[in-house]
Amino acid sequence: MDTNYYTSYLRAYLTEVGDVRKDDDDFIESRADASSEEFEERRRDGMTVFDAQECAMNVLLEGVECV
Repeated sequence: MDTNYYTSYLRAYLTEVGDVRKDDDDFIESRADASSEEFEERRRDGMTVFDAQECAMNVLLEGVECV
C-alpha cells in the first residue's frame, strides 16, 4: 500500500472520530486517490496550492461526519 498525505490524514481522522471505516483500506485508498487527482486537476486549472488543497480535502472528507 502506497501511503501519501491524504491516506495518512484520512486514516488518522477516521480513527479519531471512531468511524467504522478506519480499517477499510479500499475506502481510504479510493478517497486518497480521488483527492490527489482533484488537487492536481485544480492546480492545472490555475488554482493556488491553498485553494487546490481545500478542494482536495473536500473530496477526501465528503460524507465523513464526526460521531
